[in-house]
Amino acid sequence: MSEIEENNQSNYNEDENKKNSFGSIIFPLLFAISFLVNCFLYYKYYKSTHGENGLTYEQQYKDAIAKHKKEKADLNHQLDDIKSQLEQALQNNTNLLSDNTSLKEQLDAKTIQLANKIRQASIANPKALKEAKAEIEKLKSLQKIFEDKNNQLTQSNKELIEKVLQTETAVEEAKNKAKTIEEEKNALDEKVKSSSLSVADLKVVGIRVKGSKEEETYKARQINKLKINFSLLENKLIEPGEKEIVVRLLGTSNEVLTEDNPTLTDSDKLSTLTKVINYQNDLVKTTIFYSQKAKFKKGTYSIELLQNDNLIGRASFILR
Repeated sequence: MSEIEENNQSNYNEDENKKNSFGSIIFPLLFAISFLVNCFLYYKYYKSTHGENGLTYEQQYKDAIAKHKKEKADLNHQLDDIKSQLEQALQNNTNLLSDNTSLKEQLDAKTIQLANKIRQASIANPKALKEAKAEIEKLKSLQKIFEDKNNQLTQSNKELIEKVLQTETAVEEAKNKAKTIEEEKNALDEKVKSSSLSVADLKVVGIRVKGSKEEETYKARQINKLKINFSLLENKLIEPGEKEIVVRLLGTSNEVLTEDNPTLTDSDKLSTLTKVINYQNDLVKTTIFYSQKAKFKKGTYSIELLQNDNLIGRASFILR
């Protein structure tokens, strides 16, 4: 090989070495830059879709909805339990009830107000559930007073009962005592427009069918159907006509007893049955029956009556 050829070969080898050296640097560098860019983009995406706790915002919202529904169900159970205990204490304490005949009506009005507050509370307004919980705790403070059969009510106990059982409507009426006659007239006109039906004597009993005879029972395993009794009170301010009453029976786990709406998942939109009543502004006594294929379980049940999506009656009962 000539000297010229050797020089050319040497120059070629040097060029190839430079190319290989450049490639060994640039390609890893480009790969590293690409990797870092992808990591940065993923980080931005992750931060935009996840909270600090690592859950997606969608999952956090679903968890908040589930927690909110559970809180509402727990408060409803507490409300039903304390109402049943207070009603039982009043029934056993005849002296207290005879001297204070309006206590039962006050208790009904207060618990209906609280049930409405719990029912209408949204996830965007957690304050409503906190207020309802505080009111339920106040109701619990009345149990010892109602159970005391030895002494008449002291003045302080009377004031406590009045304060605890006072509804928001009563508070508002007290604030409006100083209004003029014209303002009272306007308030009355507004009341006429928004007045709703009132329910009394709401009661649910189990019915056992034996041949052609029926008898009342509270033993769950013997019940063939439930008998629902209530009265619509006289109210001359309401426009007469047919009124649709929605009945919601809530089971031992706060589930709505129904066989007509199995696909609905929102329990607030479920109903057990409806009853159309011809209301002519006078007292109407009504009886409705409910039966189901499934056996009734032991435990505490609740019943709600609604008209135009407004809760007008609520009670609880126990099947043994």
